[in-house]
Amino acid sequence: MGEFSIFHWLIVLAVVLIFFGGRRIPEVMKGLGEGIRSFKDGMSGGAATAAAPAQATPAPAPGGVTGKSGRGQAVISWNTSSGASSYNVKRSGSSGGPYALIASTGATSYSDEGLASGTYYYVVTSVGAFGESTNSAEVGVTLA
Repeated sequence: MGEFSIFHWLIVLAVVLIFFGGRRIPEVMKGLGEGIRSFKDGMSGGAATAAAPAQATPAPAPGGVTGKSGRGQAVISWNTSSGASSYNVKRSGSSGGPYALIASTGATSYSDEGLASGTYYYVVTSVGAFGESTNSAEVGVTLA
């Protein structure tokens, strides 16, 4: 009577998935592991000698940003950035911003289509495991 059957474990698993969702479980387990490790260090007196974790920094901003104009479109290209898993492309109607996010992509180029005549200003940021980088150098594209 005091034992859990496989049916009981399945119910517990279903409740956990409902409350935390599939994507949150690794975060919860990581936090639990860090808590246990911290507790063990505190109990053994190792907390005072443990090294502080290194501060994680975002991937560097992409370099080599260029822009070319076409018929109603601007094609923005950039170099890969080490540590980046994707890139955010941002656009402004005036030099210096403010920039609005127009696309997130894993590629190193983006075609901004359906534009009217005028000059558009673009920056690109890298997105990696430790967040988003600062803006790249601005590039202006003029459409006739």
